[in-house]
Amino acid sequence: MSAPPPRFPFSFRGDRLAPELAAMAAAGPVGRVTTNTGDTAWLVAGYEEARAVLRDRRFSLGRTSDPDCPRQDPLLPPPTVTDTIGHFRRSGTLAALHRGVGPEQEHLTRARTAETVRAVLRPFLAGPGQPADLVAGFVVPVSRALTFALLGLTDDPGLDHTTLLGIFRTGAASEHSVPRDWDAGRAYMYGQLPRLRREGGGLLGRLVGPADRSGALTEEELADLFLFLLISQYGNPATFLGAACVALMRHPRTMRRLRRSPGLMPRAVEELLRWTVFLGDGLPRIAREDVTVGGVRIRRGELVLVSTDAANHDPRVFPAPWRLDIDRDPCPHLRFSDGRHRCPGRSLAVFQASVTLRTLLEETQELTLAVPADDIDWHSYHAITLPRSLPVRWRATPHGPAAHGTAPHDTAAPTPQEAPHH
Repeated sequence: MSAPPPRFPFSFRGDRLAPELAAMAAAGPVGRVTTNTGDTAWLVAGYEEARAVLRDRRFSLGRTSDPDCPRQDPLLPPPTVTDTIGHFRRSGTLAALHRGVGPEQEHLTRARTAETVRAVLRPFLAGPGQPADLVAGFVVPVSRALTFALLGLTDDPGLDHTTLLGIFRTGAASEHSVPRDWDAGRAYMYGQLPRLRREGGGLLGRLVGPADRSGALTEEELADLFLFLLISQYGNPATFLGAACVALMRHPRTMRRLRRSPGLMPRAVEELLRWTVFLGDGLPRIAREDVTVGGVRIRRGELVLVSTDAANHDPRVFPAPWRLDIDRDPCPHLRFSDGRHRCPGRSLAVFQASVTLRTLLEETQELTLAVPADDIDWHSYHAITLPRSLPVRWRATPHGPAAHGTAPHDTAAPTPQEAPHH
């Protein structure tokens, strides 16, 4: 009797790809796994194979809401999650959404973003003692502040980090905890809608009027759609910022180079987006018909899970993928997915991350882990990776941003802290 396929996900670390995924990306880009429900799925780990699935309309995201299909987790995702773009399109707000998170968006200017980051960071750096938790003191509050500013929402301490993060929960506990946290988020959004309709403001203030005029969405659908925007704009930046900070502290020479040459930050962010591990699960699709991917025949109705984390470490596309190399060019990572479900907020995400990390490095002359990297505790069974806490030590810049020179090209071998991890 053959052994069952391995249980997926393999790991929840955000700073190191699971060895099983690295092996698949290099040698076996499509393989069988067992999901959190005990169902069998095809895991796609190769770059070209992942891109093929994400671009192929024969693989359906919408059908993952079908109760008769195999599942990744016990809880069925609502249509506002599996057909987000369709909801925006039917309500006549898709163009406004693209403008609101595109390169010309006006809700988060560079000055406003940097000011918001400093308003959160400086009290943390001036705190009473070290080490201190960078997640609780900076990563979470700055991601929250920027998200609420972008969307035009008023903050409510009742909608805390635990509730927002809880919506990303996977595994056995998700069936009961996620609906509770989603209901709390929906109740918050119901309370925001009257003010958004009356006063406007932010991205949601731009969307609510056209959505109402279209008549295409019920009040519950509108609240759920806006809540999905909230958790996406909050969870993804927090995930990246937490993992990116760990990555930079594990690569101190790269961090010093970025302090000296801050203009390199956008390019560094692209490599950090590739190198860090975002997903605590896979991007799910259901095959509408029989399709061959990577030499494997996937049958109609089967569940396919795409690991963009593994695809971003495919050595056929990214030489020495384990190496954090901010000079990597090109860097065609799949962090924002691909095909018709590609995230429209790519340019905003890179901009926001670049300003946030640049400000962090301007405000600190040193920033180091206070524990070994292997001792960092990451949230388990969540769709996004995030440290539970991140103890750090630092030396703050005494009088605002330090002067930055121009660094030569960094070609020396990695320091011991930057040694590759396979």
